[in-house]
Amino acid sequence: MGTWGEKTFENDATMDWVYELEEARDTSLIARTLGGVSGSSEVYLDASDCAMALAAAEVVAAGNGRPGPDLPDEVRSWVGEHRIETDGEPSGLAVQAVARVKNGPGSELKDLWDESGDTSGWYGAVDDLRARLDP
Repeated sequence: MGTWGEKTFENDATMDWVYELEEARDTSLIARTLGGVSGSSEVYLDASDCAMALAAAEVVAAGNGRPGPDLPDEVRSWVGEHRIETDGEPSGLAVQAVARVKNGPGSELKDLWDESGDTSGWYGAVDDLRARLDP
């Protein structure tokens, strides 16, 4: 995975997912992406799946009126054109997915950041996202 920064939208997998989002007509891509990470803690999660789940959670946060400062224009436009339920399944899945990606077990993205030795920026970005998912 090509990564150029610790923020959610600073890697190739996430930007590929944004392209898919632009083509989506409803929130099913978001729910499917979050659901794939929120499942059993016994499944090891690929770094790309983790990165895409964080992007999906960013869309939920933006839909709840709490967009991140680095939200790409394409995502901002998509959110403006689609309704995201604020107290339903997407928000709950987003909270679960962010926790799973950040805390593991089985989060390759977390493992890669931990191995890098430079974790403060990534953990800070994930913590900020998590806080923006709160009501």
